[in-house]
Amino acid sequence: MNSYQPYPIRRDAVLCSLAELPDGGLRVVLDDLRQSDTPGEWKNHVFVTFKDYPAGQLDPATLPKEELEAFGHYVLVRLLAINGCLRDTDERSDNDAHLTDLARQNIAALTSEDIASIDEQLFSLCDGQFRKIAYIVGMVMSLQPKCRSGIPDVFYAGRVRMLVERGMLQAQGDLARMGCCEVRVRQ
Repeated sequence: MNSYQPYPIRRDAVLCSLAELPDGGLRVVLDDLRQSDTPGEWKNHVFVTFKDYPAGQLDPATLPKEELEAFGHYVLVRLLAINGCLRDTDERSDNDAHLTDLARQNIAALTSEDIASIDEQLFSLCDGQFRKIAYIVGMVMSLQPKCRSGIPDVFYAGRVRMLVERGMLQAQGDLARMGCCEVRVRQ
């Protein structure tokens, strides 16, 4: 089999890029791209997430193995998701029925201060503009992956639903599915 044989390229891609910060640090940026009608041209489709590293701290040799694995896993999942290669999960709500025992233990180990901090971070990413719950959850999870490793996205989505129930956020769409609902600060 010739590995250089041209195969059809999917319409969507993930761009990983670096931005230099004013303080000398680096920002790793992930964006979803969509192929334009002009062959070989790609356009930004959706900003996904970013993570900042202080100057001299972004070195694959010194990053924890878990962080490197999580980054690779995240890119692969994004590629599969935006190209429609994952199982259709639109029928499944964002419940915790599929959680592992370890994930349940990690959630149970959260203190009330941890949960308050998570709620504060989720709320801080909301403003007057509607944003997908999945985007907000992904941003919070990427900001401090070491501090709260093992806490699944459905937990964060549940905290967003709680903020809606308390009247702090306004929702539109199916609140039971983070990919099908948007929230903003209550107007």
